[in-house]
Amino acid sequence: MTTVPSEAPEGRHSNTFLRLKKKLERAVGEAIADFNMIEDGDTVMVCLSGGKDSYTLLSVLLALRERAPVDFRLIAMNLDQKQPGFPDHVLPEYCASIGVDYRIVTEDTYSIVKD
Repeated sequence: MTTVPSEAPEGRHSNTFLRLKKKLERAVGEAIADFNMIEDGDTVMVCLSGGKDSYTLLSVLLALRERAPVDFRLIAMNLDQKQPGFPDHVLPEYCASIGVDYRIVTEDTYSIVKD
């Protein structure tokens, strides 16, 4: 079952977590700058699956947006494949709680591949 990552106050994170967070933000920021990936006024879509990697990418981009020299918009996108047991309320509630625009596209791919 998918769970929403908790947003603990800065003081409660371990040093290991904070070092990893800083390392990820620095690496992503350098890649964005090196390859001119985001420009002023861009809209960046983050495909949010509900897994740790997509939550992390969204979190890193949110942090970078706060101190970026350019203004850009983030939109989280999810493909709801109608898999049984997937909690369809989690991603919309999470995005709303952190103030990120989101879109959910529903396509019952589960029934297609199941047969």
